[in-house]
Amino acid sequence: MQRISKCVHHHAQRRTSSIQRSVAFHFKLCLSSSTPRNHSTASMGINSNKKFGMIVPSLSFHSQRLLLQEQTKQSQSQLHLVTDVLREAVKKGEFVHDPAQQIAAKRLSNLQKALLDYSNEMLIQYIDDTERKVLPEQQQQREGHEQIEEIVSSSNNKSHESQIAQNSSPIMVPRGLFIHGNVGTGKTQLMDIFYNSSPIHEKYRKRVHFHSFMQDVHKRIHNLNKKEIELNGRSYSIDTSKDRNPIVQVGIQLASETRLLCFDEFQVTDVADALMLSQLFEQLFQRGTVVVATSNRHPETLYEGGLNRSYFLPFIDLLCRHCIVHDMNHDTDYRIITTNGSESYFFPKTCQESMKHYVEITNATGDKIVKDVKVQAAYKRVMNVPEVRVHGDGDVNIARFHFRDLCNIELGSSDYRAIAQEFNVLMIDDIPLLTLREHDQARRFITLVDELYEANCALICTTETATSPDTLFLGQAKELASLGGDAQNKEGVKTEAGEAFGIDVAQGNGMTAGGLASVQELSFAFKRAASRITEMTSKSWWEKNGMKGFE
Repeated sequence: MQRISKCVHHHAQRRTSSIQRSVAFHFKLCLSSSTPRNHSTASMGINSNKKFGMIVPSLSFHSQRLLLQEQTKQSQSQLHLVTDVLREAVKKGEFVHDPAQQIAAKRLSNLQKALLDYSNEMLIQYIDDTERKVLPEQQQQREGHEQIEEIVSSSNNKSHESQIAQNSSPIMVPRGLFIHGNVGTGKTQLMDIFYNSSPIHEKYRKRVHFHSFMQDVHKRIHNLNKKEIELNGRSYSIDTSKDRNPIVQVGIQLASETRLLCFDEFQVTDVADALMLSQLFEQLFQRGTVVVATSNRHPETLYEGGLNRSYFLPFIDLLCRHCIVHDMNHDTDYRIITTNGSESYFFPKTCQESMKHYVEITNATGDKIVKDVKVQAAYKRVMNVPEVRVHGDGDVNIARFHFRDLCNIELGSSDYRAIAQEFNVLMIDDIPLLTLREHDQARRFITLVDELYEANCALICTTETATSPDTLFLGQAKELASLGGDAQNKEGVKTEAGEAFGIDVAQGNGMTAGGLASVQELSFAFKRAASRITEMTSKSWWEKNGMKGFE
């Protein structure tokens, strides 16, 4: 039996080395033609470690070169590097010179250079071709060589994806970038500059808020499951094969559509999202999709304290392998600085002068007012807007809501996105003080703010007792501790029988540990939301986005 095992191993080694020699030769030709002369792979920020290496098909040099030239016609001299754009913005006074932003910009610029002439099409083609060869071989081994397979699998239990990686030579797929840091430090602006000047064709790049991305993923999974039932009926057995796994199939779809994926506000609060991210991003990274993301949290603190977080940990390792983690290491909130001294449309009811201005706005002569306007939302639903105002020459369309109409009912990011796409200003009346105990209201309001900010909408707000946006959210650290979520104080959390079996049933004042994780994430989002509200209610924001404010 040992002799049979050695023969199998020797044959596999010969086959692997043969493929590696062939692929390495073609890759060497491709690299020498596509890499700019003045930039080595190291200076371009490309990972050359085998652990991060991907695979390249054995196509001819001529075919690869023609394909690369067809996919992008920009040369390196035509690139608008993030460092250059930032330098010009500082000269014009649009940005303040900030060493922390310069460091982040340099890393983004290196990635821009690495993405020049980059495509994952040949990589995907090779993976698909190899899988079609590997899967029948595995089936044949199961049918005719069960004893050999048992010996091999016991000593080296690997999936067919690992076997594909064995038969590969490293192709230099650029590592992405995960930028994290405090609110208002310029993360989103730098990523937007990078995205808008990326050498990847707009057809193959996507910039999206992480909420919206996961919503699209869930929708795709739903459609695949629906199609599967229509074709094959409802299955009463568990099929773990790759072809029948909707999460894997969605990852393959997205990788074929996207070479560059940029996320704003990467955060994980939902257990369903947390459990699927490893499978989803494994396909994206394996097939050469480059990811750039911004977040207020380090990857290692994502979904901290979450329900069954142990299943989420492999995703953190995956993310850190394929993305450089960059800390902005900066505390300055430029949104607050740039709006300082600007007229604000944030109106506390406790301030008589402020409310007088608000009454003047709401009673502005010449405004056309329409009641009960219908807006088409996601999944063929219709939302009712109580009042719409057309201000000035029609360049400002204001949708007016009471806070309870937006945040006391079960609405989600798709609903708020529909409103943001329809109107450029929202008037929200009677925003209460938001606490972690009313976390559902607070989470919906923060999601609303994020969607409005993404769409460059402006805000007009009245509040019951808050005097400024940063006082809308109360008692974050102290209140989190009272709920049992303080990392230093776990006395408020009790653990019931069942946790020993891997079932997370921890309770803190009636709240599950999974709920506490979501609330902990929410406390980070409070500061971001307050910063964005400050900017979106400023007159300078209106002018920046081409809207006339109220005089």
